Amino acid sequence: MSLSVSSTALPQPATAPGPVPAATNPAPVTPPVDTVSVSQSAQVSQLNLEGLSPSQIAESLSIPISFVNLDLGIVAATSAATTEPAAPLAASASAG
Repeated sequence: MSLSVSSTALPQPATAPGPVPAATNPAPVTPPVDTVSVSQSAQVSQLNLEGLSPSQIAESLSIPISFVNLDLGIVAATSAATTEPAAPLAASASAG
């Protein structure tokens, strides 16, 4: 038994390789929706509630202690000379 196959070959269009597309930058990574960003002030308050001292908080967050004091409402003590009003001048003894 013999089998005969005949077909006509259709010409294939010649395709030259096209330019390679430029590498694209990956999309920026966005944090998941449930991510919470806590402000520095909130972090200071939380660490204070946990019992850390202002100097420990400043060291932990790598910020100046003055920022910690500001967030906690700590006011630096001033000298008495700058807080007391000036004494009134003595009245002259020879009036009159």
